[in-house]
Amino acid sequence: MRWLALVVIVGCERQPRAADAAATPTIAPSSSIAISAAPSANAPPALTGEPLAALPVAGFAEAIVSLPLGTKRKRPIVLACHGNYDRPEWQCATWRDILARAGKSAFVLCPRGVARSDSPSKDDVRFTYASAEAMHRELDAGLAALREKYGPFVDEGPMVFTGFSLGSIYGAPYVLRDPAKLPRVVLTEGSHDKWTPAAVHAFAKKGGVRALFPCGQPGCVTMATPVTKAFVANGVPARVVHGKGVGHGYDGAVADEIVKVLDWVLDGDPRFAGE
Repeated sequence: MRWLALVVIVGCERQPRAADAAATPTIAPSSSIAISAAPSANAPPALTGEPLAALPVAGFAEAIVSLPLGTKRKRPIVLACHGNYDRPEWQCATWRDILARAGKSAFVLCPRGVARSDSPSKDDVRFTYASAEAMHRELDAGLAALREKYGPFVDEGPMVFTGFSLGSIYGAPYVLRDPAKLPRVVLTEGSHDKWTPAAVHAFAKKGGVRALFPCGQPGCVTMATPVTKAFVANGVPARVVHGKGVGHGYDGAVADEIVKVLDWVLDGDPRFAGE
């Protein structure tokens, strides 16, 4: 997504894989999620239900949320925005797996966006975002819905933002609205040209803490490397990781690389620790 090499990424499409259809997780309707009754007056309730659930969002299509099942305390939020021709189910399932493998626990909110008219079929609908502003409004509405439904378990502190391709491009200005609320970012295969010297300086000055740029393509590594140097020069630790052979995607080796450095991204934040 940027400049000339960006043209390769500008389409922002997650490259479909043969196993995608079979791997698409079953999503529980929001009514199936519950808070279990406490076994005693002194024991807090625990969050129960299916791992991935549909979340009604006022004014928008249903989001998908990965739930920190079994938790008895407040958990932070990871905002995960998919790319063009992609699905929130895939994004949420990938990030649920990343967190689990790293021994972390959090809500993962994945906004849906709008359906593409050129989806492969009615049974294989792909999504995009109408504009950056539309995605930002959908994120705000999704956060309100998440907090309303799961309030007792939702931590109100800083969140993590992650986006892939188009979600990364549109996500950069969302993060820059208030970096103190989204001080840690994981921007996969995108947004490099959005991080101008002024943007990097603003992120650092207003509370930014970490920036990770995962890549599946060598061209992404080339574009992300000088951006990370700009972050470091402004006092914000930043890294590039490369999941070789994945191409323009966020699973497989790219997800493996994120798992390896997730502790660094979270900088020891105890809110993400497992039970």
